[in-house]
Amino acid sequence: MRDDGFTLIEALVTISVIAIALMSILTLMSGTFNLNQRADSQSQATQLAQSQFDALKRVTPTTMPNRGQEEEDVTFNGREFRVRRSYCVTVAYCTSDQRSVQLDVFQGKTLLFTGETVFTELRVK
Repeated sequence: MRDDGFTLIEALVTISVIAIALMSILTLMSGTFNLNQRADSQSQATQLAQSQFDALKRVTPTTMPNRGQEEEDVTFNGREFRVRRSYCVTVAYCTSDQRSVQLDVFQGKTLLFTGETVFTELRVK
C-alpha cells in the first residue's frame, strides 16, 4: 500500500475546517461592516444637527415658538433622516428674549442624536 497522498476522509476534514474558518471570518466582517455603518450614520446625524443649530442661530429667538414641536424629513449626504425640533423643553430657559431648543435626529425609528441648546438675543447698549 502506498502513502502518496491524502485519503478522502482527510480531504473532507480539511475542507470542513477551512469552511468553518471562512464562515467565522465572514461573520466577523459582516459585524464590523454593520458597526461601521452605524458609526457613519451617527456621524452624519451629528453633522446634520450641527447644521440645523447653525441655521437656528440666524433666527431671532423671539420669533421662535415658545412651545411645541416641528418635524421634517431631511436628506443629508445621501441619507434620509427625520429631524424633530422641540421648543422650550427646559422651561427655565424660555423667557422673553431666549428659547431652548432640543434637536432629535432619527434614521427610521432609531434615535441617532439628541442635543439641546439655548438661543438668546444679544442687545447692545
